[in-house]
Amino acid sequence: MSAQSGASLTPLRPWQDSLRSTGQALGFLLASGTHSDVTLVVGSEGKQFKAHSLILAMRSPVFEDLLLLNPASKRGVLPLKDDSPWAFHWLLSHIYSDKHEIDGIDLALQILSLSDKYMVASAYDTSIKYLQTVVKRNNVLKIYKYLVHLFADNDSLQSLCKRVFKDNGNAVLLSPALLDLTPEAMSHLLKEPLKITSETVIFKALLKWGHAQLKLSGKTSTPLGIRQEISQFLPLIRFLTMTSDEFVQNVLTTDVLSSDESVFVLKHIANPKSSPASSYLNTSLQINTSRESRASPITKEQMRTCLCEGVNKTWHREPIYLFSLIPSDNIVLLAVRVQLEGGTQDVKLEIRKEDPKSTTILASVEGNGTNLAFKNPVHLRESVTYIFTLQVSDPATSLFGNKLCQQVYEAEGGFQISISPGIFIQALVFF
Repeated sequence: MSAQSGASLTPLRPWQDSLRSTGQALGFLLASGTHSDVTLVVGSEGKQFKAHSLILAMRSPVFEDLLLLNPASKRGVLPLKDDSPWAFHWLLSHIYSDKHEIDGIDLALQILSLSDKYMVASAYDTSIKYLQTVVKRNNVLKIYKYLVHLFADNDSLQSLCKRVFKDNGNAVLLSPALLDLTPEAMSHLLKEPLKITSETVIFKALLKWGHAQLKLSGKTSTPLGIRQEISQFLPLIRFLTMTSDEFVQNVLTTDVLSSDESVFVLKHIANPKSSPASSYLNTSLQINTSRESRASPITKEQMRTCLCEGVNKTWHREPIYLFSLIPSDNIVLLAVRVQLEGGTQDVKLEIRKEDPKSTTILASVEGNGTNLAFKNPVHLRESVTYIFTLQVSDPATSLFGNKLCQQVYEAEGGFQISISPGIFIQALVFF
């Protein structure tokens, strides 16, 4: 027997005969509305749930006050227009029959909010446990946004987010969820102890966020427009911890800083013993003069290796080898290993995004031998297709691989890396 929540039906009697437990009986009462004494009108669309005051009061002191102790509630209708019908239906299922399954972070966060509002402790614990299970560096900012705006004092969420930030700052800042942060959440994030490989990672993340804000408001993305969007965060960037090359390649070329500001920064990067005072600048921007670097060396414990094995390979002699790679999470690529034989074994690797409109090379490395280590870590984003081009200069050098095969590899930590076609590398080293 089944019925939709919110529909008051007259069940066939004795309806109790088919129900083998108290949980089944309570679930039936919720689904059918049988013997309900209150109608909950939820959300702006007015979704109706027929419920039972005593059952709600047994699990929630807030509902006890609203439905049993408040004389005004006797009219039998309780409007809850600020609540999500989707999450509220889950909460009712939990109250009536101890539902624990949660499908997705968005639902879990809404359940957390409702369970806090109505003081349903078991639902609150269930949502926290779910978030602890599924949180990753590519989704932690969804949780962080809720933390900043709704649960600033929640120690469980605080520790959950900080644990991910501690070892995954680069990947967190590459997450698409960064673009959805409010200015308030962004300000809080930049004050967190993010573990990054370079201050340029934060600056480039801010540029993308500023571009997204302009697009959202229908404005053209210009250096001046981006500066206006991110101006409140620029004093948090520790420009003096960058190298001259990093600053020129990643900051100067964006034209977000003025000429005077750029000269000021470069001058004091070149003279690390100086004690700069940005008040000397004729500008509204207060340059952060801290030389305390947030960058951390990458340790062996942080490195992960994805072995590209499990396919039949043969030796090939071709000048160019092409394949695509798609990571299931944001990763920072450190090195690529290949297997070569004969000749000089000189090889060059280039990486670019799969984009017919762009030929921009994201990273390249030249080497002699099997291990191609990048001078600067290469940031690869979740679910983005990257084209790898291997060039072998000596016709006498053979490369071990499979031209037609495609494979999805499971890397340490649960990451998946799709490669197709074919498999020309032996391993990827990343964190």
